[in-house]
Amino acid sequence: MSTLNSGEFQERLFADKCRRMHTHLLGTRSLLRDIGEYNRTKWPVHYPLARVAHNGLKRSSSVLASEATMVDTPQALRRAQTTDEIPDSEARLLDGSDLSVLKLDLRLSYHAESDVMGSLEESSIARLLDERLAQCEGHIDKLLARIADKSSKILVTGDLNAGKSTLVNALVRRDILPRDQQPCTMLFCEVVDASLNAGVEEIHAVPSIAAYDRNDASSFVRVRSEDLEDVVMENDEHFQQLKIYTNEQPSEHGSLLHNGVVDVALIDSPGLNRDSLKTTQLFARQEEIDVVVFVVNAENHFTLSGQDFLLNAGNEKAHIFIVVNRFDAIRRRDRCERMVLDQIRDLSPLTYAERSDLVHFVSAHEQLAGGSAAFARMEHCLRSFTLEQRFKSKLAPAQRYTSNVLHDVCFLAAENVGAATRRIQEINSVLRDNMPRYEALLEQRTDASQRAEHVLDSGCAEVRRHTAAHLATTQLHLQDAADKVAYGGLLALWTYAENVLLAIVRHVEHEVAECDRFACFTIQHARAELAELEAQRCSLGELSDSLHVGSESDDVTSVTASQIASIGTISNALDTAQLELSDFIDLDLSRNWGTLTSLSASLGLFASKSVAANAFSLLRLSSSVGTTTARRMVATAAVLIGAGSVFYIVSDMDATVRRKLAQRVALMLDAEGFVEHHAERLTTEASRAIRPFAWHLQHNFQRMVEAEEHKRADHLHRRRAAQDSQIYFDELRAKAQELALAVQSITADL
Repeated sequence: MSTLNSGEFQERLFADKCRRMHTHLLGTRSLLRDIGEYNRTKWPVHYPLARVAHNGLKRSSSVLASEATMVDTPQALRRAQTTDEIPDSEARLLDGSDLSVLKLDLRLSYHAESDVMGSLEESSIARLLDERLAQCEGHIDKLLARIADKSSKILVTGDLNAGKSTLVNALVRRDILPRDQQPCTMLFCEVVDASLNAGVEEIHAVPSIAAYDRNDASSFVRVRSEDLEDVVMENDEHFQQLKIYTNEQPSEHGSLLHNGVVDVALIDSPGLNRDSLKTTQLFARQEEIDVVVFVVNAENHFTLSGQDFLLNAGNEKAHIFIVVNRFDAIRRRDRCERMVLDQIRDLSPLTYAERSDLVHFVSAHEQLAGGSAAFARMEHCLRSFTLEQRFKSKLAPAQRYTSNVLHDVCFLAAENVGAATRRIQEINSVLRDNMPRYEALLEQRTDASQRAEHVLDSGCAEVRRHTAAHLATTQLHLQDAADKVAYGGLLALWTYAENVLLAIVRHVEHEVAECDRFACFTIQHARAELAELEAQRCSLGELSDSLHVGSESDDVTSVTASQIASIGTISNALDTAQLELSDFIDLDLSRNWGTLTSLSASLGLFASKSVAANAFSLLRLSSSVGTTTARRMVATAAVLIGAGSVFYIVSDMDATVRRKLAQRVALMLDAEGFVEHHAERLTTEASRAIRPFAWHLQHNFQRMVEAEEHKRADHLHRRRAAQDSQIYFDELRAKAQELALAVQSITADL
């Protein structure tokens, strides 16, 4: 196979790996979006609580070490550990190495006792995780753009005054970027080959990187080379970046920027510890970079800001090209080299493992002054790492980041399967424990409802029975009330009749009031029974409203006759009753038949004795006085007898008035349904007075049952959600594992 064919084959193989990596990145991004949607709408993702370590080195080193061979050979994905597999003493105190990319950094300081996570609510942690997922999606979008980009970008970064600009100048063998003893770079400077600008060397000051187009003059400002130093050092117009098109002087190995394989851009950056804004921009910018060249001042070694940068970059870049500059100024170089390598071993184990190719101790000043063998070797290694080992420089960061994300997804999925399982068990236990109480409450509600209805029905029935019987008896004995009225003689007969009628009416009113009082007593008794039932309900231990429906100072059982008395009068017939002439005349002799019979018998006996004793005298008298005279005598006797009868009737007139008025009032009351009316009225009043208390009792029981049912429904809903989440996260773990194996299958091997 010819060299050309071999090169074409390698390019095609690399393009196939890029395509596969692009597909897996899309799948990973889809998983993250799905998790975020599920976290927001269905189940707040359970996040394991963890104390913050003294520093972040342990986590990063353990993660990097565990994946030291991932790039070269595929290996099985680490199975995520669940809390069920962790000892009880550590079940809620997980090691920081369990998560890497999706770890929420909530440190307020570097103190081990700082446990910010434990003080946050689940919803707050879910929101933080959602933000972290969105950041990961954005990072994957940048990885997709980097894989699709045919060029390679090299970010030259490091602490202030580490010699970054000098290194860039040395790499292109031209004194392009300004350099000084003091920190001078205030913005990103991207150096590319002039062939990308039609061979014209120019400097473009870019206000917005996203809107930049070299063919659109409005998207940049041309800067003269003599003004470059002022722009780089001051940046008064707040440009985001300088785009420098230049023709580099190739080395013996050829051009780095325009090498015939892939276009390379060198990006000089501001110092890490210049200010927080520049540091934040640098952290974000490295996500768009294929290769990071970290420049370390040999006199200062790695500062804290440099360590944080490398830890952050280590989430995706297992290999970092490190240049220890100004090495010529060090007197004890072996000691300096040993100390720097010890730091690198903790910061980036894979970089340390390939330190002969990735870590270089050079002097950029020596290279600009006349050349340096150490610098030439460093340049050769950088060229090889960027051009010949494109899998490591371009695909490996995406592979590493994706693998870390999928590992975290597997871990969170396993955690949430365990959390859902525990929640299901807890809910089942609560439902089992509450079931006897719920069933007992249903029975108590049914029994109390039946007893309340019985109290109501029996009370109303007793009021109806008593009222009907009592008023019926009263109606039959109205004359007894009239007997108590004093009779003032025949001349006061009319007044007597009026008093009798008034006495009968008052008697009826009194008896109706008596029925009202009995109804009040019955109502009070029924309320007392219902109050006792309510007290029994309250003793169940649930907070409930009082049975009282009136003011708080009133007795719940008190009720007066005035509260249930009839509105208006007790009878419309009695209101319109007037004396009549018939009330004084009793033509029904059957009621006085005994009296008249006794009178007739007495007169007959008297007459028979007189006639027998003087029979012959009357015969003699009739013969002597004649028939006419005898007739007159008989008529006179009859008149005397009639007059006696009339006298007797007149003398019995008070009894007649009492009897007749009692009869007429009884008929009037019967005609208007007096007894039934008041029985119905008092029954209705009793029901109206008792029923609210019965309803209140039933309502309180119903509310207790509904509250319990609401709790049960809430438990069941939560259990269904936990069951759905258990299934979802179990399937999610399987998908993540499958996708992780596919990502790891992309290797550097041909």
